[in-house]
Amino acid sequence: MNDKIKGGLSIFFMAAIFYMMITTKYTNALGDYVLEFIGLKSWTGDYSGVHLTIIYFGILFIICLFMVSKYAVNRMNIRRRNVFFVFLALMIVFYSITGVTVQHIKSNSQGLLSIGYNSSESSMDYRSEDNRFIEFIAEFELTNYSDEKKTFYLSITNPYDREEGIEEIRFYNNDGKQAKFGLDGNQTKSFSVGLDNYDVIGGRGFQNGSGSGIVQEILLTDDEGNKVRLDSENFFGVEINR
Repeated sequence: MNDKIKGGLSIFFMAAIFYMMITTKYTNALGDYVLEFIGLKSWTGDYSGVHLTIIYFGILFIICLFMVSKYAVNRMNIRRRNVFFVFLALMIVFYSITGVTVQHIKSNSQGLLSIGYNSSESSMDYRSEDNRFIEFIAEFELTNYSDEKKTFYLSITNPYDREEGIEEIRFYNNDGKQAKFGLDGNQTKSFSVGLDNYDVIGGRGFQNGSGSGIVQEILLTDDEGNKVRLDSENFFGVEINR
């Protein structure tokens, strides 16, 4: 294998290994899945604690840096600035491929799993007194990646409330029936739900207090009772029951 091939491969693997350590809006770091596939832990805890993927792939990245310096910079006389531009271009390509791939998988998912949640566009503010919400507004964005229209009931929750057995926040129309929402095929829509347009039941409304932040988890339910939980940590969603 000549030095040109070694130099090109060293840059490619340097970019690929670095990308394995990056968490994107679509997935956890791809290195997490690689380590878990071969039976190693990617975190010391349950996706918490020390991120072991950074350690494992960080060692490989340092080795690749040495190979790039040896073959691409010293033997091929490629400027370090140009190596960086190639590295950056490869990162953009990897990210684009990831986006196209996961969106294709999402668009072909069954039922409500085809719906995605963008937590960066979300917010929630509330205040409660005497066992009821006196102020509540939540805003968030959902995307239907499939071609088919989807209808669903939705509720808001978070991991801490689930652990404590606190019921999710649900929304009802004035007639007492749970509110139903919908998304057309390939539609991205911003939702705003609050006391101005719905009765808000559940959550920590039984406590006196207030709070604000992002909407951490959204639970979607179809007419058959199938449930999908969407959150910022899992682009594909989690099917609760079927």
